[in-house]
Amino acid sequence: MRYLSLLFPIAIAACGSSDPAPPALLHYVAAQEALASDDLDQARQALQDLVQSASPTLKPLAEKAASAADLATVRVAFKPLSEEVRKGQIPEGYVVAYCPMADGDKGAHWVQKDQPQIANPYFGASMLRCGVFKE
Repeated sequence: MRYLSLLFPIAIAACGSSDPAPPALLHYVAAQEALASDDLDQARQALQDLVQSASPTLKPLAEKAASAADLATVRVAFKPLSEEVRKGQIPEGYVVAYCPMADGDKGAHWVQKDQPQIANPYFGASMLRCGVFKE
């Protein structure tokens, strides 16, 4: 019975939590959403925030993306960052998406909030809905 009482609050917290994602993932998704909206300033800010909470593996990738000069360069740097993010645990409420046309038709993945529509960070408004959900 004691074990149940110890686990029960954790289960309640996990089920009742509206935002179970770690801060690094929240910053990453904020950058993904900003890129999908073609908002360079917001993307840079989210990526700078990500640098502050990133693991040692993610930090240099986030720094490179955050310091990019323009949207096209940020998007190029976003691909290796996204590949690293998707290697991690993807919490409930988030999904992996894929666009076969990104990166010169080599394709690229990203993580976004689990919602009915794709929000492609690699093309923004020009091809916002291009892609499929992978997981």
